[in-house]
Amino acid sequence: MKCSLPYGDRDYMLQLPDGQVKQVLEGKAMAGPASEEQAVRRALQNPVDSAPLAQIVTKGDKVCIIVGDVTRLWVRHHVLLPPILEELNQGGVPDRDILIISATGDHREQSPEEHRKLVGEDVYKRVQVIDHRAREDQELISLGTTAHGNQVRVNRKVAEADRVVLTGGIVYHFLAGWGGGKKAILPGVAGYNTIMKNHTLALHPEPGRGINPEVRAAKIEGNPCSDDMVQGASLVGPDFLVNSVINEADHKIALVTAGNYLSAHQKGCSFVDRHMKVQINESAPLVIASCGGYPKDINFYQTYKTIYHAHFALQKGGTMILLSESREGMGSADFASIFTSFPNNAAREAELRRRFTIGGFMGYHTAVIAEENRVLALTDLNRELVRSMGMIPVSSLDEALETGARDYGGEIPPAYVIPHGGTTLPFLQ
Repeated sequence: MKCSLPYGDRDYMLQLPDGQVKQVLEGKAMAGPASEEQAVRRALQNPVDSAPLAQIVTKGDKVCIIVGDVTRLWVRHHVLLPPILEELNQGGVPDRDILIISATGDHREQSPEEHRKLVGEDVYKRVQVIDHRAREDQELISLGTTAHGNQVRVNRKVAEADRVVLTGGIVYHFLAGWGGGKKAILPGVAGYNTIMKNHTLALHPEPGRGINPEVRAAKIEGNPCSDDMVQGASLVGPDFLVNSVINEADHKIALVTAGNYLSAHQKGCSFVDRHMKVQINESAPLVIASCGGYPKDINFYQTYKTIYHAHFALQKGGTMILLSESREGMGSADFASIFTSFPNNAAREAELRRRFTIGGFMGYHTAVIAEENRVLALTDLNRELVRSMGMIPVSSLDEALETGARDYGGEIPPAYVIPHGGTTLPFLQ
């Protein structure tokens, strides 16, 4: 068996006897539309559980469109927005009554050049674009409290708009189940304390027990983090949603779903499941996983997605061979410091309960997986930094395979191979 494993801008060629490979875990090919723009228009004309957007708005409405930030350029907002604006114009809403807010969550503010790249030059010239600022209390308004005890404060301009349109991209998300949908509101345009309270639901309700097992990718029912987001979004009451699913093969739109912000989003989630969830009958003692190359392995912060996905296919106490170039290092100060500032995972958990950060949580979960299993990291990161994460640095794929075989009498055990671990989710039946 030969399989190409992306690493930065190049590939490692994995060669193993067929009998040693249980399965190469890959998503199904997505057949993209002939025209991305036409795909957006068709979705707008055939909304899920909703009237068309042009029939929802009326003359005199102030409309807020929520988009992602520069970390979500892959969503292709510049393709989604022109047909959305056309619908609003047809409904009697001129450009001057439309505001685009970038759902930065607690990310940094952006430059005008980044806004242009995000929404497209034509849209940028037509409609005002601003950033949400989660820590500016005067720009927030309280809407109520969720059943999880989270006081929901959101961007005042969003709350006071007559109509709110959500955009986003649907992928697996380790907290919310899936990206897109309600995440445009919470965390997208929520206040800092609201965001942090929501994210702390990822920890087990009982201190000392680590991560809440109900909070995970591809899970909405019974997921308190997702449920809290839905409750927060419902207090805003979004009027319409337009979400995309992106084809990994060409980085273009494979599906557009529009309409009711819950059921249209669910349609997109089901599409992602059909193409990117790979069912397996049993876990394996060895998993060999690549992030999928650059930019998915641009840093180790992004690599967490691959570690997280791959561990679902790995027997507890097994060996994971991980390929991540990480040319830009760790990628997050909070992610890096959770390893270096605390002696063990108990101390890391305690710190997250005291001061939760999303980067810290991702680092903590990485450390938990590395503690429970043996992770051999083929990466350009400093070797001591790799060891600080509880992993074993290796310099080549051959060295990784030789090291991995030592625990199994010198023979490579049955293995799953995941060439695009950042987007492929193994699902144990």
